[in-house]
Amino acid sequence: MTNATKTLALVFAGSLVLALATSWQWDSTSSAAFQNEVLPVDTSTVQTIRIAGPDRPTLRLTRSDGNWTVSSADTTATYPASPDAVGKLLRSVPGLAIEAVATRRPAKHPRYGVDSTGTTLTLLDASGERLGALVLGRTQFRDAAGGGAAGGPLQRRRRTGTTITYVRPPEQPDVYVVEASLRSFSAWDLTDWRDKRLWSVSRAQVQRIDFSYPADSSFTLRRVTAPDTAAAPETWVSAGDTLSQRRVSPLLRTLTAPRADGFAEALSPSDLQNAPYTLRLHLADDTQRTLRLSPAPTGSFYRAAADGYAYVAELREEAWNDSVLRGRSAFLPDD
Repeated sequence: MTNATKTLALVFAGSLVLALATSWQWDSTSSAAFQNEVLPVDTSTVQTIRIAGPDRPTLRLTRSDGNWTVSSADTTATYPASPDAVGKLLRSVPGLAIEAVATRRPAKHPRYGVDSTGTTLTLLDASGERLGALVLGRTQFRDAAGGGAAGGPLQRRRRTGTTITYVRPPEQPDVYVVEASLRSFSAWDLTDWRDKRLWSVSRAQVQRIDFSYPADSSFTLRRVTAPDTAAAPETWVSAGDTLSQRRVSPLLRTLTAPRADGFAEALSPSDLQNAPYTLRLHLADDTQRTLRLSPAPTGSFYRAAADGYAYVAELREEAWNDSVLRGRSAFLPDD
C-alpha cells in the first residue's frame, strides 16, 4: 500500500468516525428531548386560553375571581364556562410528555394536521403575555404492537393500544407525538365550552318533589325518614303508596344535577313563566329548586328555565320522558 493510499484510508476512517460521533450526539439529544414536556406551563398563572381553529371563530376562555367564562370572536356575549371542561384542558395539555418526534420537516406538517388546518392553543397570563402555545393536529388510535409480556410499563401499555396526538410548537418545525386524545379541545364549539349545569344538589338533601302537569294532573313524591337513616334503605312514597326505588333512582339522578343539551338563545327565562310542566324540589335546608319546561316547536326538545339560571336550556325530550316526566303510576312497583 502506497503512502498516498494510506493517507486516503486514514482520511476516510477519520471522516467516518466524525460522522458516527455526530450521529450519536444527535440521537442522544433527541432521546433527551423525549423526556421533556411539550408545553411546560404553571397552570396557576394561566388567566386566558385562546383556541383558534380553521374556518371557525376564535374562542377565548378567561378566568376571573376563580371562575371561567367563554366568548367567541364573532359575538360580544360572554357565558359561564364549564369548570369541568376547562379543568380537563388544564390537566391534559400543559405537562404533556414528548414520546417521539414524528418529523422535523415542514413539508410533512399537513400529513400530521399541524399546518394551517390545525388548532392553535395559546395560554396567556394576567398581563396578556404568552406563556406557551401549541398546534393540535391529528388524533389517532395506535394499534397494539406485537411481542410478549416482557418489558416495562410503557411497553406493555403500548401493546394494549393507545391514543396519540400530533402536536407542534407554532414557531418550530418539529412535530411531536404525545400519548393523549386532544380531539375534543380542537373540535368543541362555543356551546360545548359553556357551563350546562342548571344546578347541583345532594341527593340526600331532596325531601319532596312536586310535579305539576297539564290538565291538573299533579302529584307529589316524599322521602320517608326512617328512625335509623344510616341503616334503612331510601324510601319514597306518593299518596300512601310506597314507590319503586329502581324507578325513582333515575328521576333523582337527573333532577339533582340537570344539564342542558343546548340553549334557546332567542328566549329568556321569563318567556317560560306559563310553561305546562313544573317540577319543584324541596330540600332539607328549606330551600327549593324549580324547573319549568315547555315542548319546543321541533318536538325533540323541551325548553327549560331553572331557578338561578340565566338562560333557557334545551333538554332532550326522549331522555326526560323516560326518566322524569312520567305519571305517578310509572313510579309504583310492579304488581
